[in-house]
Amino acid sequence: MNKISRRLEAIASLVEDNKKIIDIGCDHALLDIYLIKNKKNLNIIASDINNNALNNAKDNIKKYRVDIDIRLGNGLDVVNKDEIDTIITSGIGAHTIVGILYNNIDKLENVDTIIIQSNNDLHFIRQKVVKLNYYIEDEILVLDKNIIYTIIKFRKGIRKYNKKQLLLGPVLLNKKGDLFKKKCLLEKQKIELVLKLVPKNKLLYRYKLKKKIKMYEGI
Repeated sequence: MNKISRRLEAIASLVEDNKKIIDIGCDHALLDIYLIKNKKNLNIIASDINNNALNNAKDNIKKYRVDIDIRLGNGLDVVNKDEIDTIITSGIGAHTIVGILYNNIDKLENVDTIIIQSNNDLHFIRQKVVKLNYYIEDEILVLDKNIIYTIIKFRKGIRKYNKKQLLLGPVLLNKKGDLFKKKCLLEKQKIELVLKLVPKNKLLYRYKLKKKIKMYEGI
């Protein structure tokens, strides 16, 4: 297996050797197969709530002759806390991801790394995962098939962030770059459209939207 999507490649770049991983929402397990073939000494549990996805994953694992544990189930329900030290989840909604973590806080005892790629509400993800005593170690933007994806790597530890950092990403704010500016412009345009639809009497909501727009304008 030589090629995976740029999005999955970016996620893989944040994974360290010698880790015990659960990939939640593994889909076809292409990321997991790539990791086994390109990283050292990994134990990977590939899980999904969708049986059809897991059947595809099983076929791929058999095809590429790799040792990956496949489990059907919801989030962290399929593991014991001593089986994992790294969580990867991608392509899942922000509220689902946060629910998985908060409903299984006891399973996070040995988890020092959480890698998340979600297509929505990244501010919500940053805010909620930081409250679980993880800090943002790295963030990557990648353009794949005309979509800008954000991948966030959390590490166990405590750091304080302001509202702007939680909205835009503390690491991304330091890195900046053209792709970051493009993403900020697109997000600003989305919020401006929402603002136009919000009734004039919703003063607090309109105020919050305008504050976000100003943050994006500052980039």
